[in-house]
This record gives sequence, structure tokens and C-alpha cells, in this order.
Amino acid sequence: MAPTDRALLTALGLGWTASLAPAWRRFARAARDPERAQLELLKRLVRENASTAYGQAHRFEDVRDLASWQRRVPIVRHEALVPWIARVAAGEMRVLTSEPVRMLERTGGSTDANKLVPYTAGLLADFAAATGPWLFDLHRRHPGLLGTRSYWSVSPVAREPERTEGGLPIGLEDDTAYFGPLERFALGRMMAVPGRLARMRDVDAWRFETARRLLAADDLGLISVWSPTFLTLLMEHVEARLGDLLACLPEKRAARIEAAVQAEGRVTGAALWPRLAVVSCWADGPSEQAMPALRRFFPKTAIQPKGLLATEGVVSFPLCRGAGDGRGGDGRGGAVAAATSHFLELIDLSRPDAPPVLLHEAEVGGRYSPVLSTRGGFYRYHLPDVVEVTGRHGALPRLRFVEKLERVSDRFGEKIHAAQVRAGLERATAKTGIVPRFALLAPSDDAPPRYRLYLEAVGDGAACARFGRALEAQLEESHHYAYCRRLGQLAPLEVRRVKDGAATYLRVQQARGQRAGDVKLTCLDPRGGWDAAFPPAGEAAAARVRP
Repeated sequence: MAPTDRALLTALGLGWTASLAPAWRRFARAARDPERAQLELLKRLVRENASTAYGQAHRFEDVRDLASWQRRVPIVRHEALVPWIARVAAGEMRVLTSEPVRMLERTGGSTDANKLVPYTAGLLADFAAATGPWLFDLHRRHPGLLGTRSYWSVSPVAREPERTEGGLPIGLEDDTAYFGPLERFALGRMMAVPGRLARMRDVDAWRFETARRLLAADDLGLISVWSPTFLTLLMEHVEARLGDLLACLPEKRAARIEAAVQAEGRVTGAALWPRLAVVSCWADGPSEQAMPALRRFFPKTAIQPKGLLATEGVVSFPLCRGAGDGRGGDGRGGAVAAATSHFLELIDLSRPDAPPVLLHEAEVGGRYSPVLSTRGGFYRYHLPDVVEVTGRHGALPRLRFVEKLERVSDRFGEKIHAAQVRAGLERATAKTGIVPRFALLAPSDDAPPRYRLYLEAVGDGAACARFGRALEAQLEESHHYAYCRRLGQLAPLEVRRVKDGAATYLRVQQARGQRAGDVKLTCLDPRGGWDAAFPPAGEAAAARVRP
């Protein structure tokens, strides 16, 4: 990079970091007194939206305190809001928010890609109230990021551009939409891959062009994606097409990469980008199984787990080592609650029928499910996730994402929970030594019906069968699954060995309407239907757990 370009990037970086300082200061005040900060957010939310159709239906004007808020306004899931969102989509004003709706976004949930979420300028500002402190802290703890460019998740859209019947656009182009206008301006000039690549329809062409632009960026300092699998597949593409990619680069840059890869012995992030400081991605819950594959490409780079940020709102964001209570490193001690974004309540899962607690009341070691009230018009919206309190940052809880709350497969009364499957996979690994690269359990429509484990791992058929037996032993510790097996409602679990499991899972979820960068790996899919995506590769590919 030319000295003038580097100087411009440094100046932009300094200005951008300075613009994030006010958001950090607001967050720091909230961390000292979260109860006051949260109740002020609630008061503003009620005042600004009392005259909306939803506010009138639930008598916002009578809300005087937390107790009356919890009494007047019910906890809801998305299905309860569908009629209200339909009115917004049709163009009606002041339905959920007094502020105009700018667009709607589809949720990235793995069970339904067709839920719509209204976005207002206020909601985007509330996202920025979390991303601002995160990035301010990140740059403060990693000063080497100054003067570097970044890669923000830009994946090809899964559908043609859409609008609602009322003319509202559907969909964000890239992750920078979650930032404020000034931040987006700076980020647009510091991005190694422009957002317009999201408009590419050919996935192979998009992946090659993304890789080409990334390799051209010798000053890449930060990679921020959602799914670790998304980044692993991109790096595998770089590895497979390195010669073709280098042929597209300036001669000096190509020679430096080639020499660095030879010195490392393989393609790694450090070889491609000597200034790369941080990779930010999901790393908790089901994403943990994807981390070994990602670490193969980034053995020397800090990987910072993201907090819990959903399409509907943000619950937590990561802070680096040394920020707060010092637990963990780069977010592994849990992400801090986003106290300046939305009004947040927490359902105590040990007492689910009790009134939700506020952030300052959450206890270390406790498991909770978040309830959000946002400026996008989602009031007391139950996000079906489980978080565990791992410590504190000031008076705020640090939260680690554990799993989805209700990922349950129950066709015959077997009631298999994702947590059971994850525990079973861990037991199977401990007993057999097999570490899955990809593992997905799903119901199969065989006659008789059974559960099938789609497994990608190093090991022969006999070893994989032992792995499956250990998993089913865990499932049979549940009365419901064991009872269905005894009655013959379910045949024995079967293992099907697969290749390129994560890539296939990604492709199927894209076909179902998700963006590639939003796809989350899971160990359990209650919907089934995976046999077509993972066909048997001959008799040796399927190993029955029992004869």
C-alpha cells in the first residue's frame, strides 16, 4: 500500500475510533448503575410509543413503573406479532412505533427464514450503542489495528431484492448497516471487500472475488463474520485456488504471499495477512464444534467470540481481556450485557414462572432467557436463547450463549433436546477418541422411523458405529426416548458418514433462504429431510448402531 493510502487509513481510523468514544462513555456509566440506565430506557420507550396502535392496545399510558409494565404488556414470541407486522408491511404508520419504519429484515434463525423484523432509525442506533463500545474497546486493546483495513461479512443474498406490498424494502446489504452514519462512512473506506459484492448471484464467482480482494489487502487487521464455518469455507477456497488467486494479484504481493505460505508450510491467516490481529465470530454453543477447523487456518490469531446479537436486537457484546473482571480472554469469559441498547429482562430458567429479573439482579452461574423491548417495536419479545452468567463487568452480567431454548425434536414423544445431543456427542468423543468435524442429528422418514447422525470424522465404519452407540446411550438416559425405542416407535439410531458436511449444510440453508454468513451450525435439526443432501455412499457408508 502506498504511504499516502496508509496515512489516509490511519487518519480515518483515528477519527472513527474517536467517534466511538461517546458510546463507550455511556456504556461505562451504565455498567456502574445498570438499574438506573435500564429504567431510563424503559421510560423513554413507553413515552415515545404510547400513541401507537400497539401502545394503545396495551395501555402504555398507564405504565408508571416496572411492575405496571410487566402487568400491562405480555411477553410475546414472533407469531403473536405477525398481524401487527403485516400492517407495517402494508404501509400503515404508527402501528408498533411512532418512528417511521425504514425497512424490514428477515430473521437469520435456522428454523424459519421467513419471519420479518421492522427496522427504524432508533433500532439501528440501539445496535450502534452496542457495536460502538465493542469496537472502541477492541481498538484500544489492539492498537495495531490502527491504519489497517477490515473484512465485514458480505455474503450473497439468498433472494432477489424484495419490497413489501406497502413498498418497504426487505433486507440489509451487509453488516455495516448496524453502525451509525459516521461509522458507516469510515468503515466503507476501510473495508477490504465492498458491500456491493452481496449483489452477486453466482456463489462461486462471489467466493473467488471475495478471496481475491482479501488476498490483495496486505493491511488486513480485522475479520468480522458471524459463522465460523463461513470463514473456514472461504479459507478452504483460498487454499484450493491459491495459484489462480495469486495470478490475479500484483507480482510483488503474490510473491510475498507465496514466500510466507512456504515458510508456514500451509495457508494460514498469519501468512496471508501479517497485520491480522483479531478474528471475530460465533464460538459458543453449537459453534464450538466448528472452531477446530477454523483454528487450523488461524493458529496464531486471536479469535474473539461474538456476543448475542439477533436480527431482533442485541443482548450482549464482547470485551477484550482486561476489560472488566478479567475472566477469560477476548470474550471467552462471556460477553457483557448491552445495557445501553434495549430494555432487557431475563427469565430465570430455574424459576420460569416467576417475573423476569433485571440485569443487575442476574446471579453468576444462573441460566436465563432474554426478553427484549426495542425501538423497532418489539416489546417484551422473548428471544428463545439460553445464556449463562459467567461473571460481571462492573455491575453488569457477563453472558455466554449456551443454546437455543427450544430446539426439541418430538415426533413420537421422544423429546430430544439439543443439550442432550451435545452432551451425547461429548460423551461419544470421550469414549471413542473421535472428534467430529461435522455432526448433525435429525429424524429420518425410514420405515420404521429412526434418528440418523450425519457424521464427518476420521475413523473407520466400526469406530463410527461405536460413536453412534455412545450417543444413543446418552439419549436413552431420557425416559421419553428410551420409551419410544422400547415400544418400537423408533428404530436404532444410524450413523451415516458424510463428506464436506459443513459446506453441504451451508448450501442447504442458503437454499432455504438464509444468507451464507448468517447460517449457524446446530447438532439437532427437528425438521429432518437431510437424506437427500447427504445420500449414502454405498453400503460401507451407513453403520447401524445395533445389528
